[in-house]
Amino acid sequence: MISIFVPIRKGSKRVKNKNIKRFNKYKLGLTELKILQLKRLKEKVVKKKFFNHDFEFIVSTDILSVKNVCKKFKWIKIHNRKPSLSGDNSLQRLIDIVPEICSGKYILWTHVTSPFFSSNSYINFLKTFFNNKKQKKIQSAFSANLIGKFVYCKKKGWISHDSKKIKWPRTQDLKPLFSMNSAAIISEREVYINKKDRLCKSPLPILSNLKEGFDVDNNKDFEIVSNKKKIPI
Repeated sequence: MISIFVPIRKGSKRVKNKNIKRFNKYKLGLTELKILQLKRLKEKVVKKKFFNHDFEFIVSTDILSVKNVCKKFKWIKIHNRKPSLSGDNSLQRLIDIVPEICSGKYILWTHVTSPFFSSNSYINFLKTFFNNKKQKKIQSAFSANLIGKFVYCKKKGWISHDSKKIKWPRTQDLKPLFSMNSAAIISEREVYINKKDRLCKSPLPILSNLKEGFDVDNNKDFEIVSNKKKIPI
């Protein structure tokens, strides 16, 4: 089984009520859009029998309006998120109990703040993960953006290249560095249990295009999403 896990908590410091703030036709904002994308994902994997796995969809929330909407969809399991799991520094506590919430051999953690990561994006992500899993012994993967630029750290110097060999290499010759965009994170259940983490020591970065990996973090980001007339489901 593959568990699709979606944490949605109250509050947001940069954008007030970001997860449920209305925009366009979506009364419940990013949450409503993500539910529709997951509904479409469910329909596709059932119809085409992708991955030879059953799916479960779990929403972990402390927001009453989100719970009420989720109750309309019988295929969504609701985890009543406690205040101790909803604070700014509660991520690790939530990670620790995810194996108790999810039944799947694989757990795919995703966020409503990735509005352009559509049902097709999830399918492509899962295909890449399982195809690589056959060839390599990987336990986890994350959606990523490639950093094709010079990257510098005050303590370590240049991270993107060995400046002792070549001071200024071509950008296409830089070390492949990846940034996690948090649209999708998948791991074997055992990683959560044994590593107490969402990713193993050597996870696979799965590239998504810049639009798919777009994350709503501030008012400007929210405005960009709000101005989109059509968002892929």
